[in-house]
Amino acid sequence: MSDIKFLPQPYFMINMKFDILAASDKSYEVFETAPNFLNLVDWESRRKAAHFLALREGTQESELIMKTKESPYALFDVSINWNGGDGHILCIEKDHRLAELENIVEKHRLRLAETNLELLEKKEQVEQNLYEIKSLSCPFIKLTKTTALVPLFGDLDDGMIRQNEERILNKTQDGHYDYLLFDFNGVRNLTESGVAAFVSIINELQLMGISPSIIGIKPNHAFYLNGHPSKLNVPFLSSLSTALKKTI
Repeated sequence: MSDIKFLPQPYFMINMKFDILAASDKSYEVFETAPNFLNLVDWESRRKAAHFLALREGTQESELIMKTKESPYALFDVSINWNGGDGHILCIEKDHRLAELENIVEKHRLRLAETNLELLEKKEQVEQNLYEIKSLSCPFIKLTKTTALVPLFGDLDDGMIRQNEERILNKTQDGHYDYLLFDFNGVRNLTESGVAAFVSIINELQLMGISPSIIGIKPNHAFYLNGHPSKLNVPFLSSLSTALKKTI
């Protein structure tokens, strides 16, 4: 049994309570040390994992979102075979899309922040710079064939939305997207006119058959959004990873 440490993929031997009895060295390279296999599974996938692991007829296979040292949302093909009271699990990472998409968004944020700073330092071009910053504050990023992301930066006011509204609507329609994610992580302050303009663009997207969602809402954002007469009938999600899991 000591030879299992040399297996080239993450391998675990568990008991009927899913406690980890042994593991390959590769397992400790990919995952943190945990007493129970379910501790390595994303909490939204644990019920699915528990049901799958409990099946003891032949070899069982499933897709699970697991927590690795590199990413809290890594997709794995997981197979298990029971021999008496011991379960033998093999985990093979299937897809790096979520981690890659998070890296793409982070790079866009850093680049836009640097660009905004450089533009603001050019005082003689203030008016032109402000227009460019408004345009950069609503980049349109394709994530998948059906999903696009619009991360918002700076203050959400009427000018930001009105300047970018036509471009967002056209790109969404031309790309035949089903889902559009608005990321509020980079938003500082909201104004009443900005919220009114944002509600208007959400309504237009829904009339086009698009399903918009909002991620990264902060308490000060919620105050303005909840106080608007027209309540937004859209999902509010905690993170980009959560949104992608619902659309991919």
